[in-house]
Amino acid sequence: MTVPRKSDLFQDDLYPDTAGPDPAVEAEEWWAGKNGNPILVSLKNGYVATKNRELKVSPNPNPNPAPQKTPGPPSPQPASVHQKGEDKLDEVLREFKSLRDRVILQDRRIAKLEEQIAKVAM
Repeated sequence: MTVPRKSDLFQDDLYPDTAGPDPAVEAEEWWAGKNGNPILVSLKNGYVATKNRELKVSPNPNPNPAPQKTPGPPSPQPASVHQKGEDKLDEVLREFKSLRDRVILQDRRIAKLEEQIAKVAM
């Protein structure tokens, strides 16, 4: 976007007031059916941090809550899902052992090279 103006001053028409971080209504008011227009803030001074608001927790005032499932026994997993999980675990364990062996070999190699450097430095 190019604006054919040369000014270092803030230009209200390019940066109109915008919705700020503060809510127009509280949760209880909104549940009661009240709506409010957003609280607008000016961009003239750039971002200005607001004070931290205290979070108020109250029971859900919704008169028609969604039905909740009653806890029951967990549904049995098919054997194929269980087998896939075990196969994945075996694969991860093999990779872990391979990487552990590689680290051990690298440690030995590093120790050997350090000894050689120490001999050369003398």
